[in-house]
Amino acid sequence: MTHLLLRLYLCSAVLVVGVAACAEGGAEPGKPKVVSPTPTSAVSEAPPEPPQAAVRVVDGDTLEPLRRAALVVGGERIGVEGDAGAILVPRKSASLRVSAPGYTTRVVRVNFRGGLMQRVELWSPRLQWPMYGVNAARTQAHSGIKLRPPFRVVWKRNLGGLLEFPAMVWNGVAYVNDIYGRLRALSVKTGKLLWRQRVGRRMASSPGIDPRRGILVTTSMSPGDVKVISMKTGRVKWRFSTGLTEPSPLIRNGVAYFGATNGNVYALDLDLRRPRWVFHGGAKITGSPALVGNRLFVGDYSGRVFALDARNGRVIWGGSAGSRVYGTVAVSGGRVFAPSVFSGLSALSARSGRLLWRIPVGAYLYSSPAVYRSRVYFGAYTGLVYSVSATSGRILWARPAGGNVSGAIEVVAGVVYAGSFGNRITAWDWRTGRTVWSFPHGRYVAVSGNANHLLLHGAREIWAVKPKRKR
Repeated sequence: MTHLLLRLYLCSAVLVVGVAACAEGGAEPGKPKVVSPTPTSAVSEAPPEPPQAAVRVVDGDTLEPLRRAALVVGGERIGVEGDAGAILVPRKSASLRVSAPGYTTRVVRVNFRGGLMQRVELWSPRLQWPMYGVNAARTQAHSGIKLRPPFRVVWKRNLGGLLEFPAMVWNGVAYVNDIYGRLRALSVKTGKLLWRQRVGRRMASSPGIDPRRGILVTTSMSPGDVKVISMKTGRVKWRFSTGLTEPSPLIRNGVAYFGATNGNVYALDLDLRRPRWVFHGGAKITGSPALVGNRLFVGDYSGRVFALDARNGRVIWGGSAGSRVYGTVAVSGGRVFAPSVFSGLSALSARSGRLLWRIPVGAYLYSSPAVYRSRVYFGAYTGLVYSVSATSGRILWARPAGGNVSGAIEVVAGVVYAGSFGNRITAWDWRTGRTVWSFPHGRYVAVSGNANHLLLHGAREIWAVKPKRKR
């Protein structure tokens, strides 16, 4: 738009110069120029129209223009045309409602004093990372992000405390806890610290994000409470006491679901600030609950796996993973995949809790499994990462991870990632198990991110990476 206005201005200037040249040089040589008197009744020229302002609507992660975006200003809907944006009436500022298919709608106030072309960023929810496990079923597999290795580092930040659980990402901001209870908001693009808040003395979880309410929900091992925090400022809005709480919360429709060391599972209403229900299981819970439809699935230290009615906490069924369940269960294809510390990985029917198959690995199994394309991926203290058939439990491949694996396995764009106690992140092709990339830092859960950056997690550092450009 700015270039268009400049071209119109230059064309106008050329036109004026050309007319003036014709007026001066139009008389024949040797003859005096005849100048007509200006009529006293001549009508004055109309004042030039003020320049128009424009808004360019782009994807907040990639900065690519959104050609199907639309604005509502003053009750009038204006569609975006091409890359230039939507033309607005001349004004110093405007309140706009900006939308695009597949993107979160924003209401913003745009000030044109700084320039006639302004940019508004929208974000696609399917390209964010709003909760531990990626989605409510905790499959640990991201279906929207298309970033693949090899990568180049964009920025690095040392957070000073152990990072056992990954950063959660929403609208260009990464929210990450360290073991000392320090919650930070970082710009995904630059790594810049936006705010920091002390929300506990000891933590081993990722925050849950509720974008509609603009809040984060955190759990803590000490002092043992849930804190509700402003996403924008980091200010603690209110808290709820639970006792020692390790699992990462899951949020749906204004309700946060999480378990606690006391064996309880809570459904905390974030508007009423009190539980809708509490399930008393009796055995320690460290794994985060998974939610599919109205069924909430969670394992405990007695080796039981429960399916609860998410509306009232009623037990639908109880099944067995064999022994202590430390990690988070994943639910896919009508099956619940439960990692047991001593018994291996079990697959239970999501409908009845019946045991379908079990894989003992002969070593500790703390790792939460990932599910992708009818396969289940998990790591163990054998130092291996396994790919197994989700239907039969048959092991399809097993690959060394460079050390014992404790954190969750994750899948992004068909690449399987695992961190290990060998201080390394390794990435394999989901189908063949071929190593496609490795990174000389890692510890627990390896990655999170958005459409434009993956975040790699070391013991205390975070790296933002992007794919290397093809030569």
